[in-house]
This record gives sequence, structure tokens and C-alpha cells, in this order.
Amino acid sequence: MKILFSPSEGKIIPNGDLRVFDLKSNGVSLAVKEAVEEYIAFLQSGAESEIATLFGTKKLDLDELALAQNCLNAPCVEAVRLYNGVGYKALDFERLDSKAKSYVREHLYIFSNLFGMLRADTPLPYYNLHQGKGKGTFALKALYKNLKPSIDEILENSEVLDLRAEAYLKVYQVEKCKHYTQVVFLKNGKRVSHYAKHYRGIYARAVAQKGLDSTKELEHLEIAGLVLSEVKHGKNATILTYEVVS
Repeated sequence: MKILFSPSEGKIIPNGDLRVFDLKSNGVSLAVKEAVEEYIAFLQSGAESEIATLFGTKKLDLDELALAQNCLNAPCVEAVRLYNGVGYKALDFERLDSKAKSYVREHLYIFSNLFGMLRADTPLPYYNLHQGKGKGTFALKALYKNLKPSIDEILENSEVLDLRAEAYLKVYQVEKCKHYTQVVFLKNGKRVSHYAKHYRGIYARAVAQKGLDSTKELEHLEIAGLVLSEVKHGKNATILTYEVVS
């Protein structure tokens, strides 16, 4: 089973003597190479106001700019450790036991908004790119359009648990897999929006702790504060709806 997860705006800044991200590696697709190269070129030549918009800020921080410009020469950390937004705090990777950590590294796939779909243990550097502000080949829609054939190939023989946010569901739809499961969270009968990130993280953590192998097992998963309220089955697809009770 492969678990699809979104990135977060929040990130740590890796330090120490860790390896750097190698764009020339055989494992890096042409689409990602082009996106990262265009991103860095924009940071080097774009107007300060445009770069500030790209970073999601009103005023450009030059130290922040230098960090982002140098991302290919900077230390890396596992992708699951790089991101530290709401969903990742709920996943709480660092406090999982060794078996659950190994599960996350093998089964969780993060849809980065610059580096494409990555396994959780892929080393990544710090970068700054506000959601929806990418341009050209590093615009989210363009990036995942170019990556679709390679992602399709990775997922086609797997069961998929999709815990991605709406923006990532829109730019890449899972069309080829053994079985597809999407999870929806409601509170007082209404779909949870911002805090859905938190519950997706909790859900991924629970799956990792149980070490689930198949999406069929998800219907029997018990998570504190969440009650399974509806199961919809379609052709090779299931939607699980949970009511938040805490």
C-alpha cells in the first residue's frame, strides 16, 4: 500500500554534514530537473517583489532568499523530517517507534510542490515556494502534468490511500492502481477544511503504527477522536468518511 501525502509550507533548515540534492542523479526525472533549474534561475534574476510573492511574504527576506538560491548546495534531510507543518506535527515521525518509522519511509509518498512525488525517506534541501505561486515548469499544475506518466507507473500495481489536500488532488488524479481509497473528515456534519491537515497526519500515524498492508484493513482501523460514519464503494475505489468527535 502506498500512502499519498501533501507537503507543508513549514520546513526545518537542515544542518550538518549531510549530502546535497543531486539533480544529475539517474533517479531525478527531467521534469523535476527543469522545474528546479527554472526555480533557481527565477530566484537569481526575478524582481524582489516577485520573489516575495513566490515566498508568500510582503517583504523579501534576503537571508531567506540566499538559503533558497543555494538549495542544491545545502544539506539535506529526509523529506518526512524536512516538512514540519500541521500534518507533520500530527504524524509526529520522530516519536514513532523504529518499526513504524520504517513503515513510513517505505509507504509514505509526499507530493512536493517543487521536487515532485517522493518517498518519505528521500533526502531534500530547504526551499521556499508558497503553494500556488510557482511559475512555468515549477507551477504545480505544469509540474504534475509532466510527471503524470512516471507517477502512474509507480502507482499502477499498488493499493493507494490518498491523504492529500485538495490542491494536490486537482493536479494529479490517481487513475491507475489496484484499489484507491480516499479519506474525508467531517465535524458536526460539515467537511473539515484547514484542520483536515491535522487529521490526515493522525490518520497516517495510526496506519503506520498498525503497519497495515492493504486498504481493506482501513475500515477496521480505530483512531481516538474519529468515528467511521460512512463507507462508499465504487469500482476499485472506496471513500471513507470519518466524524470528528473530540
